Amino acid sequence: MVSKLRKAGLSFLAVLASLSLAACLPVVNEGSPSSSRGAKVESQEEAPHYPVTISSMNSRGEMEEETFDKPPERVVAVWQNSIETLLALGVGDRIVAGMGIPDEKYLRPEYRESYEKIPYTSLQNLDMETITMMNPDFIVGWYSTFSPKVLRNTDYWHERGIHTYISADSSSKEPNKTVENEYRDILNMGKIFNREKKAEEIVNGMKEKIGRAQAEAKATGRHPRGLIVELQGKSLMVYGKKTLAGNILESMGGELLVPDSREISKEQLIEMNPDALFVVVIESNYDKADQVLSRFYDERAFDSVDCVKNHRISVLPLYSIYSAGVRMSDGIDYIGKGLYPDLFRDQQSFT
Repeated sequence: MVSKLRKAGLSFLAVLASLSLAACLPVVNEGSPSSSRGAKVESQEEAPHYPVTISSMNSRGEMEEETFDKPPERVVAVWQNSIETLLALGVGDRIVAGMGIPDEKYLRPEYRESYEKIPYTSLQNLDMETITMMNPDFIVGWYSTFSPKVLRNTDYWHERGIHTYISADSSSKEPNKTVENEYRDILNMGKIFNREKKAEEIVNGMKEKIGRAQAEAKATGRHPRGLIVELQGKSLMVYGKKTLAGNILESMGGELLVPDSREISKEQLIEMNPDALFVVVIESNYDKADQVLSRFYDERAFDSVDCVKNHRISVLPLYSIYSAGVRMSDGIDYIGKGLYPDLFRDQQSFT
């Protein structure tokens, strides 16, 4: 991690140096005919796809239309879903800054080479002045990204001709976090960058896995009882029906336990006796997943619980079940394997 941040810092210094040099030279608009990159974009992407209009959330939680006359060329992407979705669509070369991934080892292997080429990467956000110097034409992130203490609101950027995009499931204004919202985010990115076929391919892959689970539940008449929690001291925080994790589980034909609860005790967990237990871990605990599992497997009070006896406790990294983008596919795999071990036998676990 240290070496990665060091590399990011050096790359960032190089960016600043190039920006300083550029200030002394005649300005060339990257989208103009005099730019070879702009000409390439024009011939391959702009006509006849553009202009394209999508519905995007603003800082007030309202949906508004944004029209793109050409594909973004200088993108600031904040949080893992934003970065990896763009990498998956094959437009990683447009990212000038990617912030919010705790360590590159949590990237999918197929994205790592492209991620390494991003000029600036770090877990921490850059300050406003530095991002402005990078001259972005598109900023994509979470609802919290566009707040006064982070990158200001969406109106600030729109007034300067810079497009923004907020993942709907990251907003407190969106009460129900759903699979459909994640699909829409991916498809919108496909439209914005003229990568619609690739976006549809990604979404259809997720739909196929959910469809398999639904078919299994229908064929057998069994709906595995699943509980999704996060360790909170002596209690357990519940991910209910309004969360993305809960919606994935229900979409896959599972029965979501205590769907309207926020918190339960260990005694209540034992009484519910779930078929499958899913434990959410946040970024700071990604490398402690085994320790999290041991909290359940090593406690004698849980010995009689079916999910413990049958080794059906799964770790859910936050990136796979919160504003997940393309990594929702992992969340589907982890939850699918917990609910239907035989059907998802070949899927990898997080640990």
